[in-house]
Amino acid sequence: MSKNKKTNVQVWGERMKEPPDSATVAYCAGRDVAARPMADAVLVPYDLWQNRAHVTMLARQKIIESPAAIRILQALSDFERRWFEGKIALDPQKEDVHINIEHFVAALVGENVAGKLHTARSRNDQSATVVRMYVRDQLLSFGENLCRTTEAVVQLASRHLKTVVAGLTHYQPASVTTFGHWFASYAQALLRDTERILASYDRINVSPLGAAASFGTSWPIDRHFAAKCLGFADVQENSLDCITNRWEMEADAASAVAFAMTHLSIMAQDLILLSQPQYGLLELADRHTTGSSIMPQKRNPDFAEVTRAKTVVVQQLMTALLGIARGLVSGYNRDTQWTKYLIMDIFAEVETAPAVFRSVFETLRINKERAYATASAHFVNAVDVADTLARQTELSFREAYKIISRAVRECEASGALDNETVLNLCREEAQQLPSGPVVCDPLSVVGQKNHVGGPAPEAVGETLRRLKTNARALAREFAVRRRHLERAQEYLRQAISRLKAN
Repeated sequence: MSKNKKTNVQVWGERMKEPPDSATVAYCAGRDVAARPMADAVLVPYDLWQNRAHVTMLARQKIIESPAAIRILQALSDFERRWFEGKIALDPQKEDVHINIEHFVAALVGENVAGKLHTARSRNDQSATVVRMYVRDQLLSFGENLCRTTEAVVQLASRHLKTVVAGLTHYQPASVTTFGHWFASYAQALLRDTERILASYDRINVSPLGAAASFGTSWPIDRHFAAKCLGFADVQENSLDCITNRWEMEADAASAVAFAMTHLSIMAQDLILLSQPQYGLLELADRHTTGSSIMPQKRNPDFAEVTRAKTVVVQQLMTALLGIARGLVSGYNRDTQWTKYLIMDIFAEVETAPAVFRSVFETLRINKERAYATASAHFVNAVDVADTLARQTELSFREAYKIISRAVRECEASGALDNETVLNLCREEAQQLPSGPVVCDPLSVVGQKNHVGGPAPEAVGETLRRLKTNARALAREFAVRRRHLERAQEYLRQAISRLKAN
């Protein structure tokens, strides 16, 4: 072997024609060789944002003096700089991110000044707020990526409006359809999932800050100002509800994600099945498959398999979120601290799933000849022949069904229906003959199913146009919400500037 020959990182690398997709490898590897950060380390940017909004509100309401607020804001900026430079870390002895930051501020400006940061606030509403901000961001990213995945599926479907294939029921050949129709079903489901993500985002995007420890505060706070600084669309009003239902926001988001992952899991199973050499209908790009450490020929659809596992994890964690709330008394209960871990685990599992599937569908290859063969065998046109026979005679569908059932039995050896057999049975059993051929080619079969949502190329094309339009509209809605968050940050920066100027 040449000394200059590049060695693949994977032991199975020589099998593939292209290097593995790094995102797919990481998606499949999970936590095997990748550590997850502390839960509260993830929340640092959100806690800093929330602290700035809160202290600016306190100064604006004359609850604390402006000089004290400015010193606190400067200390927060110093923490932020050092944090992102990797010069400081969270101290487990200080319990959580909130106390870590407050102690850091106290070390810079003194405890008397730093102690004012927590005026009119509890760690209960503080934590509820920053976790909500984290979940909001995760939903936004997941939804944006899901829109892109939907568009990739729509594009692939539009290229296969006339690629006929046998549809399945009970894992058995059932009826003639097209891959365009099949993939359009994925896009339609993903679009509903995207709508759920958006609806969950909008339900979640209300501010619990100001609820304090469940029962409000006697300080003259301005919850609406703080909410605007944080990019929330409104205030979550009742202070007790804000804290009692800390689990609900997480469960809401988890439910929306679980629906999406369940649909991706169904898609994954289809890809596993149809890409098997025994079927040979689909071929996954080498970059999205993995090999074996012992069997040189393998091309394994690992990303699809781990999607099934990730889906189960998400579904069960969603159930756990609901379970944690069961039996809690109104007000804060420490049980709900674990809802933070569960929702973070959910997003850690699914974060890159839409992007992986988008890349898979952008590179997926379809064997049109094999697909056509499946649409021409195993009597998958039987129901359509029965329909045609009923249309061309005075027979009821059930009578036509019985004739075609017998025709299937008599044609078992050849594996396909023929017009002559059907005509002979019509003479024998019904004394009626159809007005024309009832057995036709697969593309003609799907062409007859030209109704809303049917597999006829024209019908699927119209469906795809609507799906594409709706996916782009949803993408614009997510973009609007992202811009709203950016404007909120600018609004807060301007409020801080005014505070310093005065």
